[in-house]
Amino acid sequence: MKLKELNKIYEGNCTTLLADKNLFPDKSINLIITSPPYAEKRKKSYGGTHPDKYVEWFLPISKELYRILKDDGSFILNIKEHPKNGERETYVLELILELKKQGWFWIEEYCWYKKNSFPGKWPNRFRDSWERCLQFTKKKDFKMYQDAVKVPIGSWAEKRFKSMSENDFIRHISKINSHLGAVWLELENPSDAGFSSLIFIRAATGKFGHEALSIFVRLRLQIY
Repeated sequence: MKLKELNKIYEGNCTTLLADKNLFPDKSINLIITSPPYAEKRKKSYGGTHPDKYVEWFLPISKELYRILKDDGSFILNIKEHPKNGERETYVLELILELKKQGWFWIEEYCWYKKNSFPGKWPNRFRDSWERCLQFTKKKDFKMYQDAVKVPIGSWAEKRFKSMSENDFIRHISKINSHLGAVWLELENPSDAGFSSLIFIRAATGKFGHEALSIFVRLRLQIY
C-alpha cells in the first residue's frame, strides 16, 4: 500500500495524522526528520509541555513513527535540553532511554553547529551554538550513503600520502586497545573521505528560511 499523495504537506495534529493508517500505512516511510517543540517553549503556538511530562507526551508519537518507518529507514530527532534555574534539563536524556525501551536503536548523534547562533551573555554559560540531531533506527542494518556527503579531507593529505611507506598502509592495531586500527587507510580514496557527524548550517532568519529544510537535505543525501 502506498501513501495517498506524495509531495504534499498535511496540516494538523501529528498524533491524529500519524494514527491514520490509510494515510500512513505500516512501514511506508524511508526517512523521518522532526524538530518538536522543546519543553515549555513556544507556549502560544503549541501549549507547552512541562519537562517532567515531556517523555510521556512524546512516546505515543514515537510509537506511531516506529510503526510507519520502514525496517531499513531512519528517524532523526532534532532537539536539545534548554537551561532552567541555572542548569540543563534532563528530559532529552530521559527520552533517549525510553525510546530504546520502545524498540529504537540509538545509532548516531549529529552535532548541528549554528554559525549565527543567538547572541548574548549569561553569567554561568556560553552562547548556545549547537543542537543535537539524534538518529534512531528499527534495526542495526539500515540504509546509509556516506559517499553522498563526503568532502575532501584537506590539501595537507596530498603531501602526507606521498611521504608514506608501505608500512603506513598496513592495519596496525593499537597497543592500548586491540579493537582500534588505522581503518581510514583502507578506504578506496582516503583523500576524499572527510565525512563527519558535524553539520554546519546557519540558524533560521527571514532571509534564509527555516534551517530544518537544510538539515533535511543534508541527512537525506546521507541516509536515504
